[in-house]
Amino acid sequence: MSSAAVSYTARQKLAGNLVLAAGTSVWATHFIVTAELLATWDPYYLTAGRLLSGTLFLLTAYMVHTKGRILRGVPLKMSLLLGIFGIAISTVLMTIGIKYSGAVASSIIAAASPIIAAFMARFVFRIPLLPSVLCGAAVAVAGGVMASVPEGGNAAEFRGGELLVFCGIAMFTWYSAGAQRWMPELGQLGITAITIAIGALALLVALPFLTVAGIADFRMGFTWREIVLVLYLGAGPVSIALFTWHWGVSRIGVTIATIYSNLVPIVVVLISMLEGHQPTTGHLIGGLLIICGVLIAQLWPTLARRLRLR
Repeated sequence: MSSAAVSYTARQKLAGNLVLAAGTSVWATHFIVTAELLATWDPYYLTAGRLLSGTLFLLTAYMVHTKGRILRGVPLKMSLLLGIFGIAISTVLMTIGIKYSGAVASSIIAAASPIIAAFMARFVFRIPLLPSVLCGAAVAVAGGVMASVPEGGNAAEFRGGELLVFCGIAMFTWYSAGAQRWMPELGQLGITAITIAIGALALLVALPFLTVAGIADFRMGFTWREIVLVLYLGAGPVSIALFTWHWGVSRIGVTIATIYSNLVPIVVVLISMLEGHQPTTGHLIGGLLIICGVLIAQLWPTLARRLRLR
């Protein structure tokens, strides 16, 4: 089912941008938290834990919102497809990718999200590619790469997990666009809650088979710190970040929204500054390029239209 075209005002689009920036900043923290938890958690069990944690928060909110009618109007076929592939599998791929690629390489791959989204929109959903979007995405990707590479570091130190990160991002991009086209009647909270719950259930069903097959290792940590971090992943990067992501995408589109993924290394740098690390020139220039990319993608068409009218 396709969503009807909705026209948003400049103020609503501005709100979408602000919400996306805030939500992406929350999502960025999952790189740091996930890297810490992977020292004691198996990637498959960690993914299941964070999705179950997110399901707890999201379904509670959605149940209150719908007064208990959480399954009303749910398109079962598309929900299963998006939940299993767009949430469960893409999240597993991202988690394993982070484990085997390292922070720098995975951040560089994540910086390519706008380009992935642009081609996904064009060749999968037949959405025309505007020159402004392509130009803005290219500028933002350059900024994301610049902000990801440490001073004096080697951007080419790939270790094997980068392809998994790339595939995970591509699947999540498909999920983001598909959810808005096929499940608009549920609203953004409903889309988030239902697909996360399905993703969590899919992993719970798969985990015994993955463990018996030797693919997953029954390895989890239950210190108070680890429990709090898993709950944080569910409340923050899963619940808040994904809800704000869908809300923002519904207003400015998935291609432009993915430009905000380039904020990830900037947020990581800001967190590291709290630990006493100083930002490099590349971080500062990268941040400016990301902002310029967002502005180019959205303001170029308006400025060009005004110039033609003069």
